Amino acid sequence: MDIPVLAAEDLAPADDYEVNLILQLELYPSSGAEPLAAIQVSGIAAFPGVRPPVFSITAIAILQAELINTRFRVSLKIDNPNPFPLDLSSFKYLLHGNGRLWAEGSERNIIQIPPKTAVSGDLHLLMNFIDMKRDLLDQIINLVNVNYRFTGEAQVSTGVEYLPLFKTGFNLSGYSEVLDK
Repeated sequence: MDIPVLAAEDLAPADDYEVNLILQLELYPSSGAEPLAAIQVSGIAAFPGVRPPVFSITAIAILQAELINTRFRVSLKIDNPNPFPLDLSSFKYLLHGNGRLWAEGSERNIIQIPPKTAVSGDLHLLMNFIDMKRDLLDQIINLVNVNYRFTGEAQVSTGVEYLPLFKTGFNLSGYSEVLDK
């Protein structure tokens, strides 16, 4: 199978490249003279191209609004564009709403994403209003649309033995309606 065929199946990068593997075996007589025979094997090896997962926010919802703290849910969709599963083993994030920090956190042993699919999940966050202006609390309680920015980093493993863990960053921004539960 050649590289373009593998690339079409997402098993190699689309760029042309070639890796030659050479195994050489020489048989020597017991006297240590010239080799009796030599065998050489070579071939092309292809390694899968790894693409990072793609994160997107699908909803922001208020679960419980209080004077000092508000509990809310951020629904997140994670796409795996690869032909093998990806495991998210750690996840750190910052969520800003209307230019202000709403919440930050980290998670461990998140989820496995099957090949060429997307999974959805929820982050449950707590926003503390002690150091924030009252107008932000009013916007959230009144379910006003918000501009958000969601940034962070995830540690990802592929389950492919010879591919190491890697970290990928994400930086999402958009406009979202704030839903009620």
